Amino acid sequence: MSPAPGAPRLWPAALAAISGSAMVGLMPLVARQLYADGLSAPSMLFWRYSLALVALGLAASAVRLDLRQAWRGGAWQIALVGATLGAAQTLCFWESLKTLETSIAVLLFYTYPAVTLALDAGLITLPGLRGGTIDLRGLCWALPSPLVYALYLAINARLLRRYPPLVGAFGLFAGMAVTFGLMAGFVGLDVPESSAGWLLLLFIALVPGALTMTLFSYSVPRLGASSFAILANAELVTVVLVGILVLGEAFTADRAIGGALIVAGILVHALSRQGRQPAPTLPRLQRGPLPPPQAREGYRGGVALPPPPLAGEGRGGSS
Repeated sequence: MSPAPGAPRLWPAALAAISGSAMVGLMPLVARQLYADGLSAPSMLFWRYSLALVALGLAASAVRLDLRQAWRGGAWQIALVGATLGAAQTLCFWESLKTLETSIAVLLFYTYPAVTLALDAGLITLPGLRGGTIDLRGLCWALPSPLVYALYLAINARLLRRYPPLVGAFGLFAGMAVTFGLMAGFVGLDVPESSAGWLLLLFIALVPGALTMTLFSYSVPRLGASSFAILANAELVTVVLVGILVLGEAFTADRAIGGALIVAGILVHALSRQGRQPAPTLPRLQRGPLPPPQAREGYRGGVALPPPPLAGEGRGGSS
């Protein structure tokens, strides 16, 4: 079915969601190297968001976007969401990566769009818990993450509609930077011990950081939370492939079944939404005079045409 005339094109937002999610899929690989370089999760995230804010601020200045005016206009609410829900789901996920394999952590995270949360999580984790291969601490960090992220996504789908993508990205990262800055100040701020560590921080701040969050702020309000959740599985595919091909993680039948159920649930949801397309409706007719004509509309020879007669009235003898 072709889109209705005048309907917004969704493919740019869909492309932004897929590409941004695929870039985030590289984060677990970089995070493990930064952990090995002596950084804690709060310190890594603080440096990531702080460096990304510099890039976003420069980009906003380049396009002459007034971030202060946006803040006074209500963009502080975006920062509040980032400082609370955004920081919570991020911390849970990255702390879980310290003791869980990336494929398990990400598959658990992407149960948030699926109704079969308990079944999928059980298929993924129970074999490892029985065999002692899954750390219970990492599992406790991973389980709340999809629930918090679902709420985070639903709120942002509505809140970010009112602001340009750069404002949304800057606000979310500003809130997260404040939260993780406070945490790092409390537990201690770690600094990379090598130049390679700084380069990795710069990479995650710019590519799966500032760029990805801008794409997120652009695509989520246009697609909605549910549609974005479907396309965001590009991150799941990237992370699992990186874990297997680069980190040497095992690809077992249990994880394959659990991942297939998650993807199947998301696809069924997408197809059901396509099948519920509302039928086009005509505008309701109302009695009364028409509004003034717009520019170059309702005019003949530079003179406004009289409004048509109301229902039940004649035209003064004209046929």
